[in-house]
Amino acid sequence: MAKVSSAREGLIDAAVELFRARGYEGVGVAELLEKSGAPRGSLYFHFPGGKEEIGVEAVSRVGENVKSQFRALHETGCDMAYYIDQVFKTTAKGIKDRDYKCSCPIAAIAAGMGEANPKLNETVRAVFAGWEKEMSEAARARGMTPKNATAFASAMLASIEGAMVVSKAQGSIAPHVNSARAMKALAATMLMN
Repeated sequence: MAKVSSAREGLIDAAVELFRARGYEGVGVAELLEKSGAPRGSLYFHFPGGKEEIGVEAVSRVGENVKSQFRALHETGCDMAYYIDQVFKTTAKGIKDRDYKCSCPIAAIAAGMGEANPKLNETVRAVFAGWEKEMSEAARARGMTPKNATAFASAMLASIEGAMVVSKAQGSIAPHVNSARAMKALAATMLMN
């Protein structure tokens, strides 16, 4: 019999991977249970709010992990070009390692956001805002004005997520390489102003 905590963690892990591949609406509760190997009763024991609660937990986990990666990269003191390169090398590796079958689970969920899951929608918005804040702080620390840093972070987030989607569709890391090049050019311009 699996430990209670391992069933909970297994459900969250399964949700992250399944949402990464097909978004929130493309995944059913039975599939979450099957992929995680958790017994049916454990789902509602750990997640009385059902699938939406699992979604919130999965989004929160990915959000915090990625945010801490942005922060750790910033804290290395690297320059802006290296920062951008490292972000896109990481995203390219992630999608390539999954054979171009998956993208960012947050973007996959955001693409299907509707009115039926307000807590999940709120969590997705908060995760994206947290990532933008981390990137904005990194840009400010490297010499951008607050206004430019905010705009840069928004463009960087859009570029990251766009690269993930296009890369999945094309089966290539080229969108990540091209996005890094474009974002470095944008950063150089914004650092001068």
